[in-house]
Amino acid sequence: MAALRIGEIATRAGVTAPTIRYYEEIGLLPPARRSSSGYRRYTESTVDELRFIRKAQALGFSLDEIRDILRLSRSGQTPCSHVLSLARQHLAAVDERIRSLHRFREHLAAELAKWNGRTTPTCRGLCDIIESVDALQDVAAPSLTSTRPPRRKRG
Repeated sequence: MAALRIGEIATRAGVTAPTIRYYEEIGLLPPARRSSSGYRRYTESTVDELRFIRKAQALGFSLDEIRDILRLSRSGQTPCSHVLSLARQHLAAVDERIRSLHRFREHLAAELAKWNGRTTPTCRGLCDIIESVDALQDVAAPSLTSTRPPRRKRG
């Protein structure tokens, strides 16, 4: 089995070299073997695992969940029942998120309908439009922008 360098597997798997190093750092990938000159050396199975990780992420699995799935697989267990359980939980969460967004949309549309026609600013300090909002009745605004912390730069 040929030993591949990090740039080769990065290209083949569609990820960056820093991503691969990060996955090793957090235990998602096992540490790479090192050549006598210190270069990381990988096998074809690492390419397969990196592609698997990308697909799992695209389906909404977290890195922690993916780590558990890979650990089961590496130990010789079949992880599919665990994957199905997680996927069902994700689907339920997505359905709840859609319901929450629909409630929020209705609330925002109702408030906007009350605000329409107010083109002249009447504010002194806090915005009168927002101040006039009725009690929020369990309708919290979902984040419409990413709440992810900025990526740290890796060298």
